Amino acid sequence: MHIINSCRYEIPLEPVAWKAHSGYGSRSFNPRYKEKEAFQWYLRKSHDQEELFTGPLMVEFLFEMPIPKSFSKKKRKLIEDGERIFHTKRKDLTNCIKFTEDCLKGVVIEDDNCICIMKAQKYYSLNPKVIIHLYSMEN
Repeated sequence: MHIINSCRYEIPLEPVAWKAHSGYGSRSFNPRYKEKEAFQWYLRKSHDQEELFTGPLMVEFLFEMPIPKSFSKKKRKLIEDGERIFHTKRKDLTNCIKFTEDCLKGVVIEDDNCICIMKAQKYYSLNPKVIIHLYSMEN
């Protein structure tokens, strides 16, 4: 497999988890509509290619989560000094991935079913954001 093209996107927003919705009329209602709209605005702003990426794709997600107020000064100092501390609370990683894939679809990539290889991580950060590395692959 060879990398043909790659892009990096940095979304300066707190990571959002995909939320399942159910009930009457739920197919037309997205409870994360405003978050998705803001996220996609940043994607459009930084996507400088005319065409959408098509498969096969490799993607790396880095979710930098806000530091809770309950963190000790020692832990906060470690993060300030560049230490990576895993985020092990809610929002769970798979739902952050689902939301981000949904935002990419139709804006940067043709469809999320084109993603064949994935790596994802979530850490605490002083500046919450989502970083996406997207690689177009050739068989």
